Amino acid sequence: MIYNEPKPSGFAFPLILILVAMAIMVGGLAMTAGHTPATRVWVPASSAGL
Repeated sequence: MIYNEPKPSGFAFPLILILVAMAIMVGGLAMTAGHTPATRVWVPASSAGL
């Protein structure tokens, strides 16, 4: 009789994939952190005197 051998649950590949995705996100945030443009707010002239 042929028995199926228990296969090890492969958690290494998903773990590596999650770590790579996290590294890409952190790298993207680090690249855009220093390049924040100046914020401009338009205030109508009529509401400035209130």
